[in-house]
Amino acid sequence: MRRIVCSVLAIFALVFAQTAFAVPPLKLGIMPFNSALALIKTHQPLRLALERRLGRPIEVFTEADYTAFVNESLAGRYDLLITGPHFAVMSIEKGYVPLVHYKAPLQPVFVVRSASDITSAETLKGRSVALSSRFSISSIGGMKWLADKGMLPGRDYQVREYPTHGAAVAAVAVGEADAALTTHTPLKQVPKDISERVRLLPSDIRIPHLMTLAHERLGKAEVELVRQALAEFAASEEGMQFFRETGYQGYDNVTEADIRALLPYVSLVRQQMNLGAH
Repeated sequence: MRRIVCSVLAIFALVFAQTAFAVPPLKLGIMPFNSALALIKTHQPLRLALERRLGRPIEVFTEADYTAFVNESLAGRYDLLITGPHFAVMSIEKGYVPLVHYKAPLQPVFVVRSASDITSAETLKGRSVALSSRFSISSIGGMKWLADKGMLPGRDYQVREYPTHGAAVAAVAVGEADAALTTHTPLKQVPKDISERVRLLPSDIRIPHLMTLAHERLGKAEVELVRQALAEFAASEEGMQFFRETGYQGYDNVTEADIRALLPYVSLVRQQMNLGAH
C-alpha cells in the first residue's frame, strides 16, 4: 500500500513537472521507517532541492516492509537511496556509491511509559518489547546490546513487531507493549501527545546514521552532481530547517571506519534475512 501511495503521488508530481524537465526522472528509494505519507512529507524539501539542482524530476518510492525494500535496493531498482547504514553496506556491494550519512549518531534507545517501573535493561526481563522491524538497525543494535547482557528474545523478553517506529512507540504509550526499541530521531517525528507519555532508557550504542547513496549507473559526473546537490541543500535555509525538524543535524561523509563499524550488524541482518554474503 505504501508503495502504491508513493507511486500515485509520484505520477501526479511527474505530470506537473513535465513542462519543466526534459529528462527522465530519478527514483529515490527511502527505507520504510515511517508511513509512506510521512516519508513523502518529511523529504519534500530534499526532493524539491534535488530536482532544482539536478534539472530532472525525482520520484519517491518506499515499500511495505524492510525485506521488500532491501530486495528492491539490492536489485538496483532505485537511482538514489536513503537507507539504514547496515543496508547501505549491503547496497554498496551491489553497485551503489556511498555519498553521506546523517551527522546525528544513531543511538538505539528503549522507550517506556512515563509511569513505568522499568529503569534498566535488566528490568525488561519478562516484558514485551515493540520493534519497528527485526531488521532495522535500532532493533539489530538494541537486541545485540541485550544479548551482550545475557538477555535473549523469546526467553527473557517477548518481541512484538509493528510497521514503523512511530507505531512501536505508540504501542508503548497506549499500553500494548512494555517498551519499544527506536532511536532519537523518530521520536522527534511522532505526535506530541504520544511523545509526552513516554520516557527513554538510553543505551551506550553508537552507530552511523541513515546513509544516502547513488547507483553507479548514473555515471561519475552525475553521482558527483548529486553529492554537490546534497551539500548545497545542507547549507540552504530549507536544508537547515529540515535538519532541525528531523534531528538529523546535517551530513557527514561516509568513511572506511563507518563501514568497518557496521560489519557485525550486517552479518546479523544477513543471517536473519537469510541473505548470502553477496
